Amino acid sequence: MAEEYIELVDGNKQKTGVVIPRSNYKELLPEGQRVLIAALLVKNSEDKIMMQLTSKEKGSILSLPSGWVMQGDSSRETVVREMYEEQGLKIDIDKIILVEERPTSKTAFFDIYYLEADFKREDMVLQKEEVDDVIWMSPEEIFSAYDEEKVRKSSVESIRNFLDNKKKISFKCV
Repeated sequence: MAEEYIELVDGNKQKTGVVIPRSNYKELLPEGQRVLIAALLVKNSEDKIMMQLTSKEKGSILSLPSGWVMQGDSSRETVVREMYEEQGLKIDIDKIILVEERPTSKTAFFDIYYLEADFKREDMVLQKEEVDDVIWMSPEEIFSAYDEEKVRKSSVESIRNFLDNKKKISFKCV
């Protein structure tokens, strides 16, 4: 597999022009710069959220579908690519809505997108190196699993923020 490269951003999500290999980004990441990660919060008609169970190699933890934004890609393109690579699902780039941009740590910045869709598990082709399963869960089930340390913290933060903001704003995909 060819080396993948990521373009770094600053604390305000502005590109810095610095490009580093993804494989050893932790050693090469300059202070004050961050990697950019894009995630997709998919809600179905039953108000359940699509969670992926990462492979054993990736920690066997529940998370929103997400991925690194590679050099030359937008975070929107990244979400579309990751959904196809990891779940075998083709999504329309124009149907996803950016609902949150935030730093999650001193080394990462997250873009969170939203999509309403009723994907069926049997229609998915999982990338086994990355994902063991996909599960539709209610927010309460996700928060309970987080209390048991079974859900990635950044995913729970994104879901909580989304639900809090949804009370103030109505999101509708067209």
